[in-house]
Amino acid sequence: MVKFVKYSLWFFLFLLAACSATRKSNTPRNLRMIYHPGTLSLNPEAKVYNTSDTSSLLLVKIAARELLFNLANVDRELLANVEVYYSLYDLNGEKEKELVDSATTTFRFKKDPKIEYHRLKIDLATQPGKEYLLEVRITDQNRDHQQYAFLKIDRKQNYALQDFIVQQKMENEWLVHPWITGDVFFKIAHYKDSLDSLKVFYFPLTDKIPVSPDQNDSVPEVYSQPDTSWMCYPDSLDYDNFSGKGMYYFSVHDKPEDGLALFNFGKYFPEIRTPDELFNPLAYLQEIDTMFVGDTTGKYKKLYVDHFWLQRAKNMERSRELIKLFYNRVYYANLYFTSHVEGWRTDRGMIYIVYGLPDYVHKSGGEERWIYHHDAMGPGIIFYFYNQQNPYSLNHFVLDREKIKSTEWDAFLELWNSGEIIYTSPEGYR
Repeated sequence: MVKFVKYSLWFFLFLLAACSATRKSNTPRNLRMIYHPGTLSLNPEAKVYNTSDTSSLLLVKIAARELLFNLANVDRELLANVEVYYSLYDLNGEKEKELVDSATTTFRFKKDPKIEYHRLKIDLATQPGKEYLLEVRITDQNRDHQQYAFLKIDRKQNYALQDFIVQQKMENEWLVHPWITGDVFFKIAHYKDSLDSLKVFYFPLTDKIPVSPDQNDSVPEVYSQPDTSWMCYPDSLDYDNFSGKGMYYFSVHDKPEDGLALFNFGKYFPEIRTPDELFNPLAYLQEIDTMFVGDTTGKYKKLYVDHFWLQRAKNMERSRELIKLFYNRVYYANLYFTSHVEGWRTDRGMIYIVYGLPDYVHKSGGEERWIYHHDAMGPGIIFYFYNQQNPYSLNHFVLDREKIKSTEWDAFLELWNSGEIIYTSPEGYR
């Protein structure tokens, strides 16, 4: 009898451990750090291009200054060790997502003051007609710091966005972001088809912003009709044609479909430098007077911006703090949430600028859940975003306004307009 009790106890403990492990593994990871680069030294950029009918290429770009080089190796050389782990999920089955592949690759880099960036390439097995979610974990092994990237891979279209390869013309460096300026020479290729000519459709940038989250209006459609179009030849592009702000859609047809969208958001994008870039995001905090529409030089807009912040902060030092906080958020919104419009004009950008970094970020398939003020008193404020099909971008997420129960939008605007937002205590506000 004693032996039976002994074995029963061990079996019970085993089941308890197994259940605990299951509960732990099912707990959603808090991924808020993917939108908060200031807390980590490692901030890589990632991109996927399709390279054949059965393969795609993951590109990871890491600034050399962000890596820790040390002599802790048998060769006694200054080396950095980077581990890249990926999980590839199929989004086409009956399940929400199904793991189809995963692998770990380790890279070693020697210290070289002439090298500004290290570029990593990893081949992925993908199939036409499918959509995938790629989760990437990049780890600086010497410092034991890591960062995540989540990328959608779309192979459903005949000419998918990722089928077109864009490189800087002189260095043959693959572009990570679809942002161009008139002084960046680029070239376009397709992994399979020879592109003798392409039709370019030009669309001016929209001036619209999302409505506040407590309203249930849908975001108006943009880029419905091109302003102009012309034929181009990929082997001899005239880069003066792309010097103006706007979206340039390169199509294999006589209409804007089955092609590639490149965007000129301004010379300094995603940074905020010009009077327009300082002025326009203020529309989230206060209705902007239309009298500034004709201010082509930006002189009066800049004066308005300075007065706007000084009026709220009451003194110059506090005004500088508010300006730094606000435009840092605008910059990061551009960096992380840009789709077919600047990141600050997206639903995620709006929430990020006004509310700050979420306390919790959870990702599942094509959905993100942002949570603010979660504590023992209640779940706080929750925003759901879902990845919406978009012909111009794979990074387009839309706020699910029907799931919103509480926003405290007016309270947060009041904090901003009273100059008190920087003095709120929870880290998630900042």
